[in-house]
Amino acid sequence: MNMPDNNLVVLIALAFAAFALLLAVVAWVSAVRSSKRLQHSEARAADLQTQLELVRQSITGLTAGAVGMDRKLQQLAARERVLSERQETYENQQVDDQPYSHAIRLVQQGASVSRLVEELELSESEAELIVRLHGHRDSA
Repeated sequence: MNMPDNNLVVLIALAFAAFALLLAVVAWVSAVRSSKRLQHSEARAADLQTQLELVRQSITGLTAGAVGMDRKLQQLAARERVLSERQETYENQQVDDQPYSHAIRLVQQGASVSRLVEELELSESEAELIVRLHGHRDSA
C-alpha cells in the first residue's frame, strides 16, 4: 500500500470515529432528555397519587357526613310524625271540648239546663253537671 491509500484509510477511520462520537453525543443527549422526562413524569405521578389520596379522603368524609345527615333526617322525620300525631290528638280534643267550653260560657252568663240541651244538644245530665259546676250560686 502506498501513502495515499494509507491516508485514505486513516481518513475513513477518522470519519467513522467522528461519526461514532457524534452518535455517542446524540445518544447521551437523548438519554439526558429521557432521564429528565422520566423524572418529571415520576414527580407528576407522585402529585397525582397525592391528589388521588386527598380525593379518597374527601369522599370518605363526605360519605360519613351523608350517613350522619341521613340519620339526622330520619330522626327529624320520626319527630315530625310524633309531633303531627300529638297535634292531631290535641286538635281532636279541642273539637271534642268545644261544646263544653261553649256550654260553660253560657252557664256563666246565666243559661239554664234546658237551653244547653236545646242549643248544644247535650244530654240533660251533662247540662245539669255543667250548671252545678259552673253556674252562679245564690247566696242564702
